[in-house]
Amino acid sequence: MVDNVVSGTLLRELYARMLQTRLVDECAWRLHTQGRIHFMARAYGHEAAQVGSAICIEKGTDFTLPYYRDLGVVLTIGMTPYEVFRSYLQTNETPTSSATHTTDQEQCHTNTSQHWGYHKHNIVTGPAPVATQILHAAGIAFAGKLRKAPVVTVAYCGDEATNEPDFHEGLRFAALHQLPAVFIYEHDCNQDERSQQAPIAGPSLPAGLAHQRIDGSDIIAVYTTMSTAMQRTREGNGPLLLEMCCPTNPSLNNDPLRCC
Repeated sequence: MVDNVVSGTLLRELYARMLQTRLVDECAWRLHTQGRIHFMARAYGHEAAQVGSAICIEKGTDFTLPYYRDLGVVLTIGMTPYEVFRSYLQTNETPTSSATHTTDQEQCHTNTSQHWGYHKHNIVTGPAPVATQILHAAGIAFAGKLRKAPVVTVAYCGDEATNEPDFHEGLRFAALHQLPAVFIYEHDCNQDERSQQAPIAGPSLPAGLAHQRIDGSDIIAVYTTMSTAMQRTREGNGPLLLEMCCPTNPSLNNDPLRCC
């Protein structure tokens, strides 16, 4: 398990991974503007939340269910930039012969989400509907508990996932059975909202589910919180929901990569 003490070596690795995520994200965005990728959900501003949390996941042991913006998560767990771009470009392929007469609009409808998947490191391919991966994560965590395996299931979500019934049902099931699961909600917040400690809006969270809200642009805070959460959950203390408040429109002054 990764030590929660942030050494200089670890800090350099964290920022290097954040920089890699930003470079891959910007290159993919350029391909999107050129029309070579029809769908591209940016990870811009979420690098600290994604890298700082994913580096605490044990590769090949824990299960990870990312959502379509989690470029930093899949890169940190083990996908290479080559594999990422191959995934982008291969899923973008559509017949272009004159016989098919495929329009640009029809091409866009063929891929409306990025379905990350990497079985070598237990990354579960995500669905297109919002928040359904929360239910899948609860089921995987339940299986891990029945097998008495020291496995933690980590599920990511965002983009108004809290408004979906799947989100709340998954949390309730995990809380009811005290499953070894960590749920991460990447919440777009402005500077004032990131300093508040109010819980996620909507129905009250179920009993037995720990909840913590942190600044998703502070990679040290993300790493230390996630490291503690993984250890807590692995020891059988029940599920945890981490609300990571990420910058809505990062500027030069609050960009988490400004010191790179």
